[in-house]
Amino acid sequence: MSRIILEKIAQLESMASYPKNLYYKGNISLLKRPKVSIVGSRKPIPYTKQYTYTLAQELSKRGVCIVSGGAMGVDAIAHEGAGADNTIAILVIYKNKLNSTIINLTGNRYVSNYR
Repeated sequence: MSRIILEKIAQLESMASYPKNLYYKGNISLLKRPKVSIVGSRKPIPYTKQYTYTLAQELSKRGVCIVSGGAMGVDAIAHEGAGADNTIAILVIYKNKLNSTIINLTGNRYVSNYR
């Protein structure tokens, strides 16, 4: 079950239009950790797959939270490399449709503008 985020997220305040409501599922304290976003191709070559996984894993070991869109390819590999306890998927909803390919996210943690 998702919950509403009551406080504003500083990193999002520069948006032209801050979302009216943001919802989350999982460990909200991840938002307070240092974060790195990893995004890329939906059809990565083998080198990119291995490099993405290793990079996300090594950053995660050092306490950096991996943030991505949850799409198949590089995004999903980054979530997997980070591990279930150190990843956030940002899911964007437009006209009540989920604009993300992946449904079963690592650890079921996400932030979204739609419940």
